[in-house]
Amino acid sequence: MAKSVRIKRKELLNQPDQFISTTDILIAYGSKHKTGIMSVVAVLVLVVLAGVGIKYNKNVKTLRMESLYYEMEQAKAAKGTKPQEVISKMENLLSEFSEGPQKQRATLILADELYNTRAYDRAIPLYKDVLTDTSPAKLPYQLASVGMAHSLEGKKDYKGAIVAYKTIIESQNKYPLFHVYLSLARCYELSKDQNGALLTLREMTTKFSDHSNIGLVEAQLKKLETLA
Repeated sequence: MAKSVRIKRKELLNQPDQFISTTDILIAYGSKHKTGIMSVVAVLVLVVLAGVGIKYNKNVKTLRMESLYYEMEQAKAAKGTKPQEVISKMENLLSEFSEGPQKQRATLILADELYNTRAYDRAIPLYKDVLTDTSPAKLPYQLASVGMAHSLEGKKDYKGAIVAYKTIIESQNKYPLFHVYLSLARCYELSKDQNGALLTLREMTTKFSDHSNIGLVEAQLKKLETLA
């Protein structure tokens, strides 16, 4: 039977404490590499502060853009102000926007206001800017596409409007298309293309058979068929 080795208490006390030894090693390492450690700590602190600063600046910028957006809405809703004065103020506010979603929204508001005052030639470039800066899958792109088509129709460029309306229809986005089809049929009719108008209206009776305003389509279709 093997004998167990007995370690006396005095021997245990004489052995170095592992925790103290490790601490001494770390202190010694820290003293030796003090400059390097301080540099690493300083870099980490700067990274954290930079992250906080970037987030803060981003929040401030977002709030500023939302404030400008609100001011544009207020200018648009102002009563007793001449349309040109409203547009001039909105243009000045738009120039203060940074690139991003808020500027796209503000551009659409200004373009729509120009459309409402029949300043079609001034509205179209703004709609083009939105089309250039955003994706076809995004709502601002779809709204700008419709605004462009309406503006072309407004300035009696019916052939251009027909192309624009057909492009919207063929894009297969989720934008509601009933009134786009109706506008397309109207442009065909205004450009003296009765056949194009008839084909569009007939397609609508099939595609939008359950629409609440399908009666308007059927009435217009009957009118054109009578004239054909």
